[in-house]
This record gives sequence, structure tokens and C-alpha cells, in this order.
Amino acid sequence: MNEIEMNEAFFGSLKYFCMFIGYPYSGHSLVGSIIDAHPNAAISHELHVGKLLKKGFSKEQIFPMIVSNAFKFAQQGRTWNNYSYAIPGEWNGRFKQLLVIGDKKGGGSSKFFSKKPEVFDSVGLTIGLPVKYVHVMRNPYDMISTLFRKSQNPKTGDIRIAIEKFIKRIERTDKIKKSINGVDWHDMYHEEVLAKPEETITSLFRFLGLDVPEGFIENCKKVIYPNPHKSRFDVTWTAEDIDFVANELARFDHFSCYSYHS
Repeated sequence: MNEIEMNEAFFGSLKYFCMFIGYPYSGHSLVGSIIDAHPNAAISHELHVGKLLKKGFSKEQIFPMIVSNAFKFAQQGRTWNNYSYAIPGEWNGRFKQLLVIGDKKGGGSSKFFSKKPEVFDSVGLTIGLPVKYVHVMRNPYDMISTLFRKSQNPKTGDIRIAIEKFIKRIERTDKIKKSINGVDWHDMYHEEVLAKPEETITSLFRFLGLDVPEGFIENCKKVIYPNPHKSRFDVTWTAEDIDFVANELARFDHFSCYSYHS
């Protein structure tokens, strides 16, 4: 998609800006790709709109960047961490009429906005649209384990460092959530996306004001794993660390459904 094709006529029908808030390795990439595959949505991948806002970019600059990023990422098969999230038979990176636009940068956005609250407070004003926040969760023991493997040597590292970093991420996200009107915040659980795609995708699209095109969910199922990978079993957890995380999670209602053994 070239610059000539990207003009203001694309953006006159927009209703919402979609912002991902949360944690790394939670399943945001899958959810972002599902939304981007809708014929009335464009979701960029890791563009990091927060940093663009901090630099003073306007919506007239940001929206074309989102569309361009989504198109280019789709041309690459929406491949991330060696897995393609492209939804076969759908509108990946393309659209009929834009109603929803946004950026998938979940973990990075939470950390960035917690340090730059003035930027967070300016999102809606600068973007000029109501902002809808999507919060994807996954079993914390799995997210911590992946964070540990990606940031340290599992044979010599200290998983408690990853645990404490992750708990801080939950605290940051919880603080952001409390500042948002409930009707503009949507919680999702990665495990439910895999187990109940009809229910979770329908609920997500309703939140974003989108319909569910015929055959869309069936196409999504083609890239959705039947079961989540339980990466907590890829690293060594002591009983002490398991209990420490359980006690920390007890402070957050939205993680009450999780345990090491669930």
C-alpha cells in the first residue's frame, strides 16, 4: 500500500481507537491479528503509538502509519516468534471501511504509560476518538516462565527476578485499569480464546462495535491452537516461588482463576 492510497478519506468513518494494555507473552498478538483480519479494522503490530504520541505525532501522521504497518506485517504473514497469525480467507492488513484502528503493543504500552502518565492522559484528545482498551491475560506462571527464558539463562538465572518484574507489570496495569471507565475496558483470557473462540471473539467484536462476518470465526479457528502451551513446565519452579506468586496474585481479582496447577 503506497502513500498515495493512504488519504484522509480512509479515516472519516472511524468510531474507536483500540489500545492493548497488559503483559508480554499473554496472547496479544493473536487477538490483534483477529481484529486486524476484520474488514472494518486495522491493527498495527508493535508500532508503539505511545512513543509516537510522546514525540508529538498527530493522528494525521499516526493513522497512516498504522495502516501501512498492518499492511506490511500482513505481507509478511503476520509472523511473530516464528508463528503466523494471519487469518486465512480474511482481510489481514486490508479493509473495506475503517471503523476501528489501533496498535498491538500490550506489555510495552503498560510499562510506557505508567512512566509517562501525561502521555496516557492525552491519548484520547490527540487521537480524536473514543479509546477502547483490550487487556489480554494468561496463566501468570506461563508468562513469567517465558519472560524468564527470554531474559535469562534458565540454568543459571534467578526466576525470582522475572517474578518480581512481572508482578510490577500487573500492578501497573491494574492502576491503569482503575483509571478507565469500565465500558471502555475489555478483559480477555488467552485460555478462553482457545477453548471458546465463538464466545470470546463475538464478545470482543461487540465491545469494538464490529459485526461478526459469516465464516470469520471458523477461519480464526484454523490458526488457534486447541490448547495453550504451559511453559511453566519448561523451567524449574520451587514450592516457595509458586506460593509467592499465588500470594501476590491474590491481590488482583482478575487473576483469581489461575494457579500453578490449573
